[in-house]
Amino acid sequence: MSPTDKSQQASAPDADVTQAASRPSGTSPLGPDAASILATEHWSLLGTRSMLWNEAVSRTMVFLTVLSAAMVALALLADATGFGTKSTTLALVVLPVVLFLGVATHARLVQVNSDEKQTVLAMNRLRHAYLEIAPGLAPYFTAGHHDDEHGFLTSYQLASPSVLRPRAAFVVATPTVIAVVDAALAAAIAVLIAQVAEAPMAVVVIAGTAAFVVAAAALLGLQRQNLDPLRGTTPRFPTPAEDSSTAG
Repeated sequence: MSPTDKSQQASAPDADVTQAASRPSGTSPLGPDAASILATEHWSLLGTRSMLWNEAVSRTMVFLTVLSAAMVALALLADATGFGTKSTTLALVVLPVVLFLGVATHARLVQVNSDEKQTVLAMNRLRHAYLEIAPGLAPYFTAGHHDDEHGFLTSYQLASPSVLRPRAAFVVATPTVIAVVDAALAAAIAVLIAQVAEAPMAVVVIAGTAAFVVAAAALLGLQRQNLDPLRGTTPRFPTPAEDSSTAG
């Protein structure tokens, strides 16, 4: 071994000691201001998530209120006119407007759900940074701190992340409920149009069924495209293999 190699090996530990000595005791590896910066970002994400949920609730309530008011108005008119052509004409004017509002509500709810899931992943990354600063806090964290599927489910479904998958919750999601209501409205409009055209009863039934199936398939297809929050992304902090196998 040459004298130069010996001097390099001797200087390497000295450099590490010097770097460690230059860092103040108790300083975070991410910097002295890391905790406050991360907390500010965390509160910002919480505020964004709260606004998303408030918008989802308000949009749903507006649609259901308009739908209820339209149904009551049509029922009163039909009762007063003996279910004549006037009530049918008004229904064909009002129901398409309500259907448009329902479709717009469904599309916005799908977008809100997608954005809300991204905030969950973002907060998982912040928790990962918290644990880099203070690893001893890991046992006290209930939500996940990895931005892969397992970490997302740990935060999004705290009760049973390994049992209830996003696809299992698809049926009970609010956008699914709105999609079914929209499909029923589309079926009602198709039935009214067929009745105005004096089509046979078999044609009326077929028209209503076809309208329901087509509308439901289109709306649920849009919703399904946004079901996976990790599609097209690469996790920055994946769950270690031993942790995911233990949880599974």
